[in-house]
Amino acid sequence: MKTKYVLLPVLALIILATCISGCTSTNPSGGQGNSTSAVPVYQPSAKTASVNTSEGNVTTYQTTGSATQVADFYKTEMANRGYQASTPVQQGSDVVLTFIKGTSTVHVAIATINAQIGP
Repeated sequence: MKTKYVLLPVLALIILATCISGCTSTNPSGGQGNSTSAVPVYQPSAKTASVNTSEGNVTTYQTTGSATQVADFYKTEMANRGYQASTPVQQGSDVVLTFIKGTSTVHVAIATINAQIGP
């Protein structure tokens, strides 16, 4: 059986987006530590990894939602939280969305992976 997973964020795309946008911060909490509380989580999803870096917190989730559903969710929810969207970076079906509010920058990388589960 094939299952489609969307991963948020993909570290390589985040680094690429940071370099392209010239942003110096990926801390989504507006400078209040490395909390991701300002960033909504698409549901249903499962947290698969989290790491603190010198640029902020990177957390990865997986979901069975489509890339379009996930992107639309973040565009709406981040706007509702007062973030301005920058031009997305897209390669094929993979996309990095960047949101800025004051000195806080949030990158949301969306990648679709088809995985074979089972024999």
